[in-house]
Amino acid sequence: MEVVKLIFKLLMIAVVYLGVGPGLGFYLKGRDTARRVLLGFMAWWLVRPPGDFTLMLYSIEKYRGHAKGFEFNYIEALAMALSLSVYLEKRKDFKLLPPGLWVWIAWVVVCCASVVSAINPVYVWMPAFKFLKMALVFAGVFHAIHDVRDVRAIMRGFSIALILQLLVCLYFRYVQGAYRVIGWFEHQNPMAMWSYMVALPILGLALSQQTGPKDFMLNVVAFGSAGLVVLLTVSRASLAAFGIGTVLVVGLSFLQGITVRRAVFTVVLVVGGAAAMAMALDTFMERMHGAGDDLPENDLRWALNNQSAAMLADHPLTGIGWNNFGLANSRPEGEKYSAILEDWERNRGRAIYPEQFMANPLTESLYWLLLAENGYLGFSMFLVFLLLTLWFALRATIRYWKGPLGLFLLGLLAALALTYLQGRVERVLTQTKNLTTWIMLCAVVSRVEWWRRNGIDPDPAVRERKPRVK
Repeated sequence: MEVVKLIFKLLMIAVVYLGVGPGLGFYLKGRDTARRVLLGFMAWWLVRPPGDFTLMLYSIEKYRGHAKGFEFNYIEALAMALSLSVYLEKRKDFKLLPPGLWVWIAWVVVCCASVVSAINPVYVWMPAFKFLKMALVFAGVFHAIHDVRDVRAIMRGFSIALILQLLVCLYFRYVQGAYRVIGWFEHQNPMAMWSYMVALPILGLALSQQTGPKDFMLNVVAFGSAGLVVLLTVSRASLAAFGIGTVLVVGLSFLQGITVRRAVFTVVLVVGGAAAMAMALDTFMERMHGAGDDLPENDLRWALNNQSAAMLADHPLTGIGWNNFGLANSRPEGEKYSAILEDWERNRGRAIYPEQFMANPLTESLYWLLLAENGYLGFSMFLVFLLLTLWFALRATIRYWKGPLGLFLLGLLAALALTYLQGRVERVLTQTKNLTTWIMLCAVVSRVEWWRRNGIDPDPAVRERKPRVK
């Protein structure tokens, strides 16, 4: 039976990557509407359960690492189609390495050096395979964006996805009676962070005077849906990030001028937000009663971060091996680091049974995970990529501030900054749905940076009045 499953998986991979991808690329050549539909579909598809668009080879489901096999993401094949269509059109803006992509690839290569210390070297190649293929998504989205209309197409897809996600969450909350809803995500925190990561750029589009009435209504409903989803997750950090991002985008939007749209939206936002918080107050008060759990003696994250620090101290340059944290912090291979967690449990008055520490959890901090698994080399390259995306987004916001993408870029800058900040306590950027969404947004930033470097305006109406710079 396992052989039959393997053959079926290989056939599926071959059909999608060698058939659907290239075939779609030839079809999309010269078809702007079809290209935008595909961009929107890619964004929408990410709200679905991961099993709908991924397939795993050499799957190790019982392993608690962030990569459990060699993952194939069908969105990569769609991205390949987008790049191929642009290449076939012989467009002058086709770039083998869009701005920032080389840093991403360099980070993956540097992280592979951790194989020298890995307990299981095969596990290192799992995330390397997964993250390297994200370059296909990055390049595909970059190449598919020709002007502001393509950006709007992507955000329409995300808007519909947010609305659908709210409906799913309402079903789980009020029909099934779930306390913390997770929707179609693995956990409520990734869903909450995904929601505000796409909602803040959508908010920027909604506040832009150049956004048409239909898109405005879609954007407003999607943004409201994101707010309700974050509330339903009962995630304190994500709610704070959503609130801070919203205040920043709405507040700074008035620097472009006071308009009826912004004034009315602000009033509705305040009233609607207060009503939603009032309805969810009891649930959040219950959640806040557990705030004492954040103390070191009660917080599991504190013990896991101490494990990470010990691994970094022993392997400062390249870490203990990419995707090997789950082996290194558990018995029998990681008895040394498991002892840190066992001592923490012992100090809480718990009896210690070695068989209970055979599959310890991973640290929830993205940065501690990177430091432990990839050392200072891998961590430093990752920070370079984060800072580069923020720098691109900041420069793009300043350059195109008065255009149709000005507030969108402000929202995107806020979303990236808040996501990176929350990475201190959440490792969601290693998870497929959040990772792919993030890379798509980084590709948008890369394209706008390319426009900025070449003096190109993304508004097609302006391009018609100006000679194009190639």
